[in-house]
Amino acid sequence: MMATGKQDTQALIDKIRSLPTDRIAEVEDFVDFLKTRMEQQTAANEAKKPLVFPVVSVGKWPEDLSLHREDMYENDGR
Repeated sequence: MMATGKQDTQALIDKIRSLPTDRIAEVEDFVDFLKTRMEQQTAANEAKKPLVFPVVSVGKWPEDLSLHREDMYENDGR
């Protein structure tokens, strides 16, 4: 059962009140656990946001630009 409205919430409160004191403490511990887990999940989701880097345009590359290793570095046998 998922408590969504005022009546559902009140029914849940009434059920909790009908429990023995030691069981109420267990319910409170469980609620604290659920809140902590939800906060951790929220923090983890925020940490997964993609990084946004600025894009700087330096214009077009020269037509004769070669990215072959031999053209960029001297061929010294490495």
